[in-house]
Amino acid sequence: MDNIVLLGKNHHTREACPAAGQGFFHHKGTKFTKKNKKLCVLCAFVVQLGCGQSRATNERRQFQIHQYFFFLLLSFCFFLSGCSRLAVKQVTQRDLDVSCLAGLSPERRSFAATDLSLPLEEIARFKVSAAVSQHLCATRDAIFVPTLDGRLVIVDLRPPKNPKKHKKKILQKTKLAGGHSGTIALAQQSLVVAMRFGKETLIRYDLQNGRKLWEIDAGDIESEPLLTDSLIFVTALYKHVDAYRLQDGRRRWQFRAESQFHASPALSQGILVAASDDGRVYGLEAVSGKKLWEYDCHEPVLATPAIHQNRVYLGTAGESVLALNLPDGALLWKNKTGAKVTHAPAVNDSLVILSCGDGRVRAFEVNQGAARWTFRAGSVIGTSPLIAGHFVFFGSLDHNFYALNARTGDLRWQQELEGRVRTNPIIVGERLIVASEDRFVYVFGKAAPAGTN
Repeated sequence: MDNIVLLGKNHHTREACPAAGQGFFHHKGTKFTKKNKKLCVLCAFVVQLGCGQSRATNERRQFQIHQYFFFLLLSFCFFLSGCSRLAVKQVTQRDLDVSCLAGLSPERRSFAATDLSLPLEEIARFKVSAAVSQHLCATRDAIFVPTLDGRLVIVDLRPPKNPKKHKKKILQKTKLAGGHSGTIALAQQSLVVAMRFGKETLIRYDLQNGRKLWEIDAGDIESEPLLTDSLIFVTALYKHVDAYRLQDGRRRWQFRAESQFHASPALSQGILVAASDDGRVYGLEAVSGKKLWEYDCHEPVLATPAIHQNRVYLGTAGESVLALNLPDGALLWKNKTGAKVTHAPAVNDSLVILSCGDGRVRAFEVNQGAARWTFRAGSVIGTSPLIAGHFVFFGSLDHNFYALNARTGDLRWQQELEGRVRTNPIIVGERLIVASEDRFVYVFGKAAPAGTN
C-alpha cells in the first residue's frame, strides 16, 4: 500500500495532504481547514499505528504504541481519583468545626435553639437526580444530599460574587459504591456514608480536601451513623451494634442482639442507647460496648430514641410512648399514642413531640407523660418533627410542610411543596432545609421586608 486516502470516498481524484505528509492524501477540492488538518493528523496517526504504513521504523511504532497506552492508563487513573474525591474544598473551609447528624445531635432530640421568624419564604430550590433519602446534611455553604438512586449531590449555598453572572449550584453528583443509596453524617471534619447494600458499607471522606480516607464492610446499615471525637457508632440489620475508629475504620467493639436494628443509636453521658426491632432497648458503655442495662418494651421499636436530661424517650410501633431512666433503663412513664410511631421524637425541656402513623402530631409532657395537644395534618406524617425555638416543623405526604406553636399545637405556617415530604427538615443558621419527592431540595428563610429584593 503506497498511498492512503484519509478523507472522502472518491479514490480517483486526490491530492497530497499537507498535514500528514508525503504518501497521504485527501480529496482534491476538499477545503483544507484547521479542522480538516487535525482530522488528517489524527487519521495519519491511527493509520500508522494500525497498518504499519510509514517512514517510521518498527522501534518508533512500538514507542508510539507504548506512549499511547501510557497516557490512556494515566487518564484512567486520574478518572478513578476524581471518582473517589468530593468537590468540597471551596465550600467547607469555614465549616470544619460544624457537625450535622440525624436528630441534630448525638442525643438525637431534634432540637435547635434557633427561633425562626414566621412566615418563612423560599430562598432557593435545587433539583437533584432522584428523591432524597430520609436525612440530609448541611453546612453554612453547602448541602450534602443523598438520593435514592445511589448518588451524593453537593449543592453550593454561597451567593455568587457577581450577581449578574450565572453560578453553577450543583457542585458534584457522585455515584456511591455500587450505585446504592446511603445515609450520611457530618462531624470531626469528616463526612461518613453508611449503606445497606454493597461490599463496602461504611465510607469516610475528609472534608478538608474531599479525599476518601477509608471504606469497610460494616454489614447492612439501614440507620444513620453517629460520630464522636474518635468513634463512629452504627446499628446494623444483622443484629449487631458496632463502634469503629474514626481514624482508620477499624472496629473497636461489637455488641450482638437477638433482633435486627432499623433505629439509629443515640448517645449521652457515655451511654449509647440502641433499640432493636423486637422492642428491646439497650444501654451500652460507649467506650467498650459492655451492656449496662436492657429494657423490653414488648412492642416493636422502629423509631430512633431521643435522650434529654438523663431520660430516654421513644415511640413504638405498638402505639406507645415511654420514658426510661438513662443510667439504669428503669421505666419512668408510659402512655398511648393512638397510632404507631416510626419516626424519632423531638424533645425540649417541657415536651416530647411525636409524628404518628394516623396523620397526627402529638405532644406529651416530659416528666409524667401526660398528653398536651394533638394536631391533624392532611395525610400521614412523613418526617420526624423538629423543634426550633418556639415552633415545631414537620412534613406530610399531603405535599405540605407545617409549622406549629410548640407549646399549644396551633398552626402558624404552612407551605405546599411539589411532592410528598419524607426527608427530615434541618436547621442551619437561620435557614430551614427540607426536600420532597419531586426531587427538589428547598431552602427557606426569613421573608424579606416589604419593598426590598
